[in-house]
Amino acid sequence: MIDCPREHRRATTFLYLVLTMALVPTSASPLRAAAPDAEQSAETWSNITPEERALKRVEQDPEADAVVLLNERNGKILRKADDFVNVLDYHFRYKILTERGKRYGDVEIGAGKYSRVSNIRARTVKPDGTVVPVPADQIFEKVTFQVGDYRETAWVFHFPAVEPGAILEFRYDRHDNSLLFLDPFYFAEPEFTLRARMTQAIPEDMGYTVLCDLCPANLTPTVSSWREGKAKGQMYTMELHDLPGYKEEELMPPPRDANPRLEMVLEHWRNRAIWGLMRQNRFFIDWASVALYAWSYYQDAMKTGLSDIKPVVEGWVQGITDPQEKIKVVFRHVQRDFRYRPYVNVYGSSRSIKTMLKDKFADNEDKAVLLMTALKAIGIESYTALVSGKNGGSLNPKFFSFSQFTHTVVAVPQAGGSYQWLDPTVSYAPFGFVNWKDSGAEALLIKEGKGEMVTLPAKNELSATRYKVVVKPRKDASAAVDVEAEFIGEDAIDLREDLMPAAETARKEYLEKWLAKKRNGAHLNSYALQDLEDQDKSLRLKLSFDAPSLVTNADEIVLVRGCVLTCEESNRISRGARQYPFYVDRGWNEDESVVIQAPEGMKASEAPPSFNTKSVVATLTFSCMSQGEQSMRCSRTFVARRNRWPASEQANVRAMFDKIVEADRTKVAFSRAEETTVGGR
Repeated sequence: MIDCPREHRRATTFLYLVLTMALVPTSASPLRAAAPDAEQSAETWSNITPEERALKRVEQDPEADAVVLLNERNGKILRKADDFVNVLDYHFRYKILTERGKRYGDVEIGAGKYSRVSNIRARTVKPDGTVVPVPADQIFEKVTFQVGDYRETAWVFHFPAVEPGAILEFRYDRHDNSLLFLDPFYFAEPEFTLRARMTQAIPEDMGYTVLCDLCPANLTPTVSSWREGKAKGQMYTMELHDLPGYKEEELMPPPRDANPRLEMVLEHWRNRAIWGLMRQNRFFIDWASVALYAWSYYQDAMKTGLSDIKPVVEGWVQGITDPQEKIKVVFRHVQRDFRYRPYVNVYGSSRSIKTMLKDKFADNEDKAVLLMTALKAIGIESYTALVSGKNGGSLNPKFFSFSQFTHTVVAVPQAGGSYQWLDPTVSYAPFGFVNWKDSGAEALLIKEGKGEMVTLPAKNELSATRYKVVVKPRKDASAAVDVEAEFIGEDAIDLREDLMPAAETARKEYLEKWLAKKRNGAHLNSYALQDLEDQDKSLRLKLSFDAPSLVTNADEIVLVRGCVLTCEESNRISRGARQYPFYVDRGWNEDESVVIQAPEGMKASEAPPSFNTKSVVATLTFSCMSQGEQSMRCSRTFVARRNRWPASEQANVRAMFDKIVEADRTKVAFSRAEETTVGGR
């Protein structure tokens, strides 16, 4: 799927950047078609070159499922009535190379709360040159997030006639009201990108600091004169070619550490003022500017909201006298009572406390302001810190933009000058738990309008998943499978984030999809959750399901896979030369114990060979042991510790995964009880 999420949380600024939140009425259907009106304009597509038509494989990436012929964004800041808006035109052109590449035929475009997507146009160009457009009434709006009356939506559509050799092309417009910093443009798409281009027009009275990070040979944008109607200024243009595909997946660095990007932050705007900085003309020129801006808006929200939240907090802590226990209780309510809207952007502002109390949801900045205000209501002072989480990548200390931060946390001063760090965005973590995104992350600590760059404490929390599996083979080559699973630390938090807010029907649907990813073709029969709501305990899950692909009947022998839920079906490391380092910022610890019961009238044969393999990244052990004639137990343990390694370790890591795939294909043999047959793989 081609995912074009543009999640935006817009800052409210003095005079010219004032924004309002748009709500989708609750009567809106979960999925509705776009109206075939002026929102979709007639399109004159640029010509497809003979080279693009003839392309069948990428020499630099022979395993590529598709190739990105074009990734383009053209932007211009224009005056609209009494406001200014960045008008963006996105243009993508993919060519499908394999059957697997057909997954790019599904597209989702998210706009965000404070920007608007319109004028979506799309077409398929078949290998013979036939053009099949995507009709406007086949572009649908679906709900992606909902709490009460509030909804957020995305546009989705499916390309027709998708096949190897087809070219998929689409464009859309986005009107973006955020001018404090312009959305970073990442040049590389998920597949090898032949051409990526960005332009941005800036009015003559505005000035932006420009960062082109990881751009080859220290390239910088070209700057030329720009004029459109009465508007005039400068046009920035940057074009890159032949970029390795960047996929956000395990073992990959976050985008900022691997994908070339261009971004811009507002440095000056002649005769304009921002209340948060209490000055005009000069804006984000150092970290002190960023800190002062955020502090001003956070403090304003806290002052106006203190009276609204105080009676609520008094109810939370009623009967509690110990200050630390009060902090725990307040923190837990902010975590759990307000559904977290998971933005990975910071804009230096929040909604009002009154609105949050009414709507019962909050993004990362909302949660920090809510927690600080609640603590203030019980006489406890605290500060906020803008965090560049491990999920976001490295922070550039000389580029003074909110875009470098992923979320906000709260610092409660302790005796001796230390801080108790509280991250209310992790809704289902135990009190004091340090999640992987915060551990050792860089942050801008804000106190009384002043900022200080700090490093958050590093802590390796225990996170693990343990499966106890019983497999009962059937004569029809299927198997009945019972599972008892325990999830600890981050693994439990991640599942609770998805399961806790969901209704019972949605939970079952989620677990069905979760199981399908673990064991293709499995059919969930029943499930039971234990301690789901007690985040101080590990999360336990019992499953019963039917699996069609674990058993092979071969003459007088029945072969059963020794790995069920943690298997690697193929090597996740490409043969192509790796361009990116290996990152394990969130550790893995998986343990699977599988007891295979002998089919009726059969007995377990000799245990298959064991496996022990490791690389710089991880280790795996796999072994099977007879439990008497009636069963065989196979144990699989995979551990990857937090660390980072250069791309030069590719051969070492790929060799390990080759052995893991081989181990995970191990089969246990059962023969007729009166015979003796050697087991194998």
